[in-house]
Amino acid sequence: MKPFNPKTYFREHFSARIFLTFSILIIIVSLAFTVFFFRYQSRSLTERTENQGELLARMLAYNARLGAFAENAELLNAPISGILEDREVLSAAVFSADGKLLASQRRSGNGSSPSPDSWDAGIGETLKKPASFAHLRDNGNFVCWTRIVLRANVAPEDAIYFNALPAKDSEQVIGYAKVVLDGQTLQESLHSLLFDSVLIGLAFLAIGLVIAYLIAKRVTKPLKKLTEGVNALGRGGEYNTITVKTGDEIGNLAGAFNSMVDSLKKRAAEKKELEEQLRHSQKMEAIGTLAGGVAHDFNNMLTAIIGFGTLLKIELTEQNKLGSYVDQILLAGEKAAALTHRLLAYSRKQLLNPQPVNLNDTVRSIEKMLIRLITEDIDLKLCLEAADPVVEADSGQLDHVLINLVTNARDAMPHGGTLTIATGVVALDDDFVKQYPEKKGGAYAVVKVSDNGIGMSEEIREKIFDPFFTTKEVGKGTGLGLSMTYGIIKQHNGIIEVDTEVGRGTSISIYLPLVNQVMKNQDRKTDAVARGKAETILVAEDDPAVMGFLKEILEMNGYNVIEATNGEDAVQKFILNKEIIRLVLLDVIMPRKNGKQVYEEIVGIKPDIKTLFMSGYTRDVINRKDALDKGISLITKPVQPDELMMKLKETLES
Repeated sequence: MKPFNPKTYFREHFSARIFLTFSILIIIVSLAFTVFFFRYQSRSLTERTENQGELLARMLAYNARLGAFAENAELLNAPISGILEDREVLSAAVFSADGKLLASQRRSGNGSSPSPDSWDAGIGETLKKPASFAHLRDNGNFVCWTRIVLRANVAPEDAIYFNALPAKDSEQVIGYAKVVLDGQTLQESLHSLLFDSVLIGLAFLAIGLVIAYLIAKRVTKPLKKLTEGVNALGRGGEYNTITVKTGDEIGNLAGAFNSMVDSLKKRAAEKKELEEQLRHSQKMEAIGTLAGGVAHDFNNMLTAIIGFGTLLKIELTEQNKLGSYVDQILLAGEKAAALTHRLLAYSRKQLLNPQPVNLNDTVRSIEKMLIRLITEDIDLKLCLEAADPVVEADSGQLDHVLINLVTNARDAMPHGGTLTIATGVVALDDDFVKQYPEKKGGAYAVVKVSDNGIGMSEEIREKIFDPFFTTKEVGKGTGLGLSMTYGIIKQHNGIIEVDTEVGRGTSISIYLPLVNQVMKNQDRKTDAVARGKAETILVAEDDPAVMGFLKEILEMNGYNVIEATNGEDAVQKFILNKEIIRLVLLDVIMPRKNGKQVYEEIVGIKPDIKTLFMSGYTRDVINRKDALDKGISLITKPVQPDELMMKLKETLES
């Protein structure tokens, strides 16, 4: 056990210093009060004893006038005996004017009492002064002297006979009275007084110490709470506001501490939310990395599967029962391609074609499709903004977003209800968007999809954008719909908010930055794709299966094909056949030279050459390798034969 060190203790404890200061002050006050009280009371007792002695001496002098005048001891015994009846009187005596003892008595049984027979030679001179009374001390006892006088009224004409002053009372000193009071009684009273004074002082000290303790505790209690709060902050533990009901500096300090705690709690909540967003982003990045890692090879395989499956279907007659098998192969390939696109969209690595899009037109264009998605007991309502909101987006991706949201809303209303799609324009302030990294306040277009279905709990709401998370039965959902939606919106630099409550439905709001651009009406081409006219196309593809499909489908549609297995091979074969080559179909990422490098070399040779790129890699890989300039035509794998033919025709005719 650590030994107690008073110096260290008082240095470390503010309450102890306050208590010690008040204690010292109270001790000083208590001592001063005790001394003052004792001295005042002792003076009062002494004056009382002196006054008592003076009164008794005057009584003796008055009653002994006749005996002193006649100098008769018998006449003096009675007055002296009357004085001795007072318990404090030890002895009494009467002396003549010339100092002769006329009579004296001493209290019986008190052999230690002073003798009353002693005469003070100077008493006569003392009593000639204006004061007619004298106090003396004899071994602690009080000796009281007074004169015995006779008074007579003398007429002026008779004054000469009485040896008196005329025109006033004449006094004649005929003796002296002496009374001795017991000083022991006074000493006992003083001792009792001292004891009482000490008790009163101690009581005052005790009360003062209690008050000092309460004051120190009252002063230091809020400081202790502040200290505990600060220590909790220092340890990184839980911290709460403190309650201090004072309006002084300590109360102000506590108020400032509470404000700091509130601010820290708010920051901690924001930090926790940001950490959740970071973890969510990390999960998205992990899935995106996985998806991006397999996308190229998977898309090449799907291109070969779908391509050769399409060729096989073309060769089969309608009566051949193998056609149904091919249809199942193509359907599975298309589902696999859609799954890949969803993964890439979730990870925000899907290639986009952003253009000014009118949100109202987007909603109207897929309204009929959405009606077919929902059941008859669900009422679809559109509430579109009067002023058409325009955003920079990929319209196809927005279609996917709306389809996914409507599908989830439909599943949340198994017994029917109302599904509302609303568009609008809002101004988001910085306080709203600061919870989303890299977002800024300003004008946003909003699309809100709301239902009055079963709603979601908070636990489910926090997981709805996680990949492969679903509340549906096995086989009825992949868990990628909302995660794909999340990825698409983030890829469009947008914000997605979910407002839901169990039993009250769900509302999902999508905010996209508003742009000020005039929309142009563009009619989609619906003409059938024409076959080629024996144009020669240089195809550069490093995957043999994909190359086999491309060569077969192009030649089947009337094109001549020159094959190149890598970038250098493509440049060499273009140099040899530059006069007859009308279009170059280049894979973006190839061995030796990538598509961009090949493109730059052949454009240097033949500036007007038509070029079409294709790739199975994700957008981040293409951007990281700087393999594609902005504005270059690109078709993504897996390549659909019809889509490829249409893109070739558009490129050749551009």
